[in-house]
Amino acid sequence: MMTFISFRGIRIFVARRKSFILLSIGLFFFFFLIHENTSGKSSNTKTTKYNLLEETKQSQHVKECTLEYANTHRLQQDHPCVLDLIRKRYLKKPWGPEIPLDLHNPQTADPSAGQAKAVMRILRNQKNGFFVECGASDGEFLSNTLYMERYKNWTGLLIEPDRGSYDSLLTRKRKATHVPACLSLETFPTEVSFKSVFQVGSIQEKSSWFGNDQLITVQCFPFYSFLLAYGRTSVDFFSLDIEGHELKVLKTIPWHKVDIKTIVVEWEHVDEGEEAIVKFMEESGFVNFGKIATPYARDIVFVKDFLSDLRYDYDD
Repeated sequence: MMTFISFRGIRIFVARRKSFILLSIGLFFFFFLIHENTSGKSSNTKTTKYNLLEETKQSQHVKECTLEYANTHRLQQDHPCVLDLIRKRYLKKPWGPEIPLDLHNPQTADPSAGQAKAVMRILRNQKNGFFVECGASDGEFLSNTLYMERYKNWTGLLIEPDRGSYDSLLTRKRKATHVPACLSLETFPTEVSFKSVFQVGSIQEKSSWFGNDQLITVQCFPFYSFLLAYGRTSVDFFSLDIEGHELKVLKTIPWHKVDIKTIVVEWEHVDEGEEAIVKFMEESGFVNFGKIATPYARDIVFVKDFLSDLRYDYDD
């Protein structure tokens, strides 16, 4: 009787546990295959893609992270070496809030040619915003961001490659990060010849009639690299005035990786013309808000198209 009960108990136990055993075997093979697949992938991850606009791969590990290495190997704009170089060499801390500005004309509230007023209207006098001004010059004369900093508590990046202008910028004691470099016309760092002239300095891609005393060598980084190095990809106002290379810089920006509300672009010296800038920016998700035309400005104001996802093409 005891033997009969034991065999009967075993049969019942096996019957009740059959589905559990089969499930356990299945799970074992499932996790085994996942492990093998992951191991295969990890053995092939010696390189990492850093180029956000092209399908190339670069190693994130470099023997010696130097400007020469970054330029020669065309390290892409989010490469750790590029960001490290910018942080260590080119992001100069702003003056503290306890230190007053040292302006030549402190009675002038807004020295811009209308750009600051236009952006403030669009952003409804926003406070505590973040700007990037490329072509910051001396930080005061025709500055597009000084008003925001003084009266609306904004901060940001002031990018100026011309040495004379940058030295003057430092004396203004602006409450924004100072950057003695230029925006690259490529998606990687470059070293270029720069025409050093107050307010109209620019990168020289071709031979120039300017004397050697007016040409200097400057280091350039992509716009996106500066944002990553600073630790912020959200920008309320981007002012771009670099004497003819604006469209090339705009084409280096991975727009799906940044959030920029308003952009003011000088178009007067761009070889491709105003229409080319407008076309590209509209394709990049911006609305042409209008132009600012004064004796000191030939700019286009762009606003991020916040309704792009609500627009549909309907067949008639």
